[in-house]
Amino acid sequence: MVKPSFYRSIKQRQKGAVAIEFVFIFPVLFIICYAIIVYALAFLLIQNFTYSSEEVLRSALFCNDCETPEDWEFEINAIATARIKKDNTNGLLIYAPESLSWTYDCRNASASEEGAPELTGILCEIAISAEPLIDGISMPGFGKLPSLPEQLTGGASLLF
Repeated sequence: MVKPSFYRSIKQRQKGAVAIEFVFIFPVLFIICYAIIVYALAFLLIQNFTYSSEEVLRSALFCNDCETPEDWEFEINAIATARIKKDNTNGLLIYAPESLSWTYDCRNASASEEGAPELTGILCEIAISAEPLIDGISMPGFGKLPSLPEQLTGGASLLF
């Protein structure tokens, strides 16, 4: 017959093994959960920027006096200034971080690149960008996890 103290000592040893496994597994699980949250917020912000830039260009379509690329740039900048800013209750953005910025460019689209179809009209592009909401955490031996770009950007283009 086996002594009961022998089984008890095996169970006590197993408790320590589970604790050691947990020490190694917990940081991995924590980083996975943290990365899911950080990437979800980053993708949400990029999608929000893309929809906002599309809406700015759609609003610019109603300009009747715009004929040159400079006229379109002025109209796009006026709409973007009015609709894309921090603490704007009628704004397009769900969240507007402090680092929010936008760039726009309008040019004649008739000059085609080699291999591209020739377009006629004015091509306008707008890009909205900001820093990520949550930055990655530094893990010893791994560096910064998860890795995100310095600026998250969403953009749109429209041929007038």
